[in-house]
Amino acid sequence: MPLYSINYLSMKKQILLAFTILLLFGSNFAQDSLQNNGWKLYPTAKDSAKQAVTTDSIYEIKKAEKSGKVVVIKDSRIDKVSKDLAGGVSKKPKAKGYRVQVISSSTKAAVDGERIKLIAANRQHRTYIDYKAPNFRLRVGNFRTRLEAEKFQNEIKGKYPNTLIVVDLIDFPELD
Repeated sequence: MPLYSINYLSMKKQILLAFTILLLFGSNFAQDSLQNNGWKLYPTAKDSAKQAVTTDSIYEIKKAEKSGKVVVIKDSRIDKVSKDLAGGVSKKPKAKGYRVQVISSSTKAAVDGERIKLIAANRQHRTYIDYKAPNFRLRVGNFRTRLEAEKFQNEIKGKYPNTLIVVDLIDFPELD
């Protein structure tokens, strides 16, 4: 083995040794400087209790000496519009029953178009448009039993092959 390779290896070992010593002394110095400046790695239980007391006092809610009074002045028609938008207060009783869902679409125009066609073909059954974000759904009928709903579904199967029978609150039939 040539002489220069031995010197090269020993030089490499010397550099590695110096770097390791520097690293050890540097980390030791860093820990000493943290303790000398009052820094702690983890707060003690006593320190965290002091901190909790001081931060909670910032968020303390002080009640007013007098209680306030709010007066709302509005038109009575606002309540009526709000009830209508929320589904209104129906005077007709509702019961659990079935309806046939014909179409579900994100555009109201498509649902309205199908509703017009369905009303023209089947005048004896009522149609209902229901909106559940993001779709409008066209449902037909007030069927008390699933069998009645399946019968109607078979009648319109040729024109609407992708119908569903859904459970819904239906209107009672009117008595003659």
